[in-house]
Amino acid sequence: MNEIPATPHVINPKVAAANEMLKKKMATATLVSKEVFAGGRLGVFKLKPDLAPRWWYQAGQYTTLGLDTPTGFVPRAYSIAGSPLDEGTIEFYIALVEGGALTPTIFAQEAGATFHYLSPKGKFTVAVAQKQTLVMVATGTGLAPFVAQIRTMWKQHLAGVPSTYRVILFHGAAYADEFGYGPELTAYAAARGQGFDFTYIQTSSRPDAARGWNPSIAKGRVNEVVRHVLQQPLPDGRTVEMPTGVDAHAVGALIDPSRTAFLACGNPGMIEDLKEPLVHCGISTYLVEEFWKA
Repeated sequence: MNEIPATPHVINPKVAAANEMLKKKMATATLVSKEVFAGGRLGVFKLKPDLAPRWWYQAGQYTTLGLDTPTGFVPRAYSIAGSPLDEGTIEFYIALVEGGALTPTIFAQEAGATFHYLSPKGKFTVAVAQKQTLVMVATGTGLAPFVAQIRTMWKQHLAGVPSTYRVILFHGAAYADEFGYGPELTAYAAARGQGFDFTYIQTSSRPDAARGWNPSIAKGRVNEVVRHVLQQPLPDGRTVEMPTGVDAHAVGALIDPSRTAFLACGNPGMIEDLKEPLVHCGISTYLVEEFWKA
């Protein structure tokens, strides 16, 4: 998740002292690679723990990362985008927040930099959902836990472990050049006829061809695209368009309310907006990632 913009030159002494105490309890990891895109506003960061051979966690969990910044040590919680089956490293999908307390320092780091971290935790996992059909809805870097979950299913699929899940992922971003993990997820969706039941829909709320939009990407806010698929009303004056070749009714037919769980991560407004249509459709399992409230 993204951090809340902060005033970097104003420090609460009590918070600073608490952060320094937390730092002493954290393990360290080394940045082994970073990939920055969308004009430097988004990045994928891969870390390798310095002492443990790997981090043990469940796909969908989060951890706390910390760095020394110009104003002192700052910790923030981030969903883990890497699969627990990845070899040796773990990754994070992070958005740069201008004036943020931590992300400008994260984006300034180069390979070899030292990060601090806590043990992963959280219950935003497919095991908790306990349904066969999983509809995942993300905005921006809220995609991270879903990448971890879907990549894990894919790796198990390649190892000969059949997936028991049908997964439908809706990912919304303002511009099409902000779709992190697009090629990876598109490749998984292309294997749908090979025993991997995965549908992937991208949607842009500002569909600008100069920023990468094309007809394979839906138009509209992601929660409104989901409403359209569920045949639920849109707010007055709002419209959406599905990607070329994608039938909203056909996607909606894959969603059996009695066997479906919705999982959402990202913009709080998106999360809130989906509550009413899900209740109306008879979908009772709705998991949201809200660790930023902790």
